Amino acid sequence: MQQRKRNRHHSGEPTLDTMRRGERCRVLGIDDDRARGQAIRFGMGEGATLSCITKLPAGPIVLRSGRQEIAVGRQLARRIRIEPMDAGAVC
Repeated sequence: MQQRKRNRHHSGEPTLDTMRRGERCRVLGIDDDRARGQAIRFGMGEGATLSCITKLPAGPIVLRSGRQEIAVGRQLARRIRIEPMDAGAVC
């Protein structure tokens, strides 16, 4: 089985748009000020733990942050650096 390439930020870290259904991550940073403001309003600031609910083809990524589910556009998702976590862990 061929492994799919993951988009990476210039620092080599994966970004939110690389998440797959069922995966969890921790937000490491958001370099763009405007994107940081949007993410913080959604409860996705640095250190936040997110779970990927689904990823719509050519559309948004649906995430769980705390008790809320949020659809995040791909452009914003590409600006959020993440650290993948164990998919089986509980929020």
